[in-house]
Amino acid sequence: MTSSPSPPRSADTTGGTWLLWLLVMLLFSLLVAACTGFLKRLSGSTPVDALLAGGAAFGGTALLCLAIVPTIQQLRRRQ
Repeated sequence: MTSSPSPPRSADTTGGTWLLWLLVMLLFSLLVAACTGFLKRLSGSTPVDALLAGGAAFGGTALLCLAIVPTIQQLRRRQ
């Protein structure tokens, strides 16, 4: 009795590196938020306003980074 050949593995290797990319996106978003809050505070705003601006910058950057991933995957499939 012979065994059937195993199905071919997909060429997509992003599964193993997804956690690393997520960490990079998180750190980049934190950097943008810290810079935004720092610049906002230097401009004379209150600490609360600087914190809110930093939070908005973090959220916007994180969403943008997460939106780029499926876009790049779709562009790679077209090639």
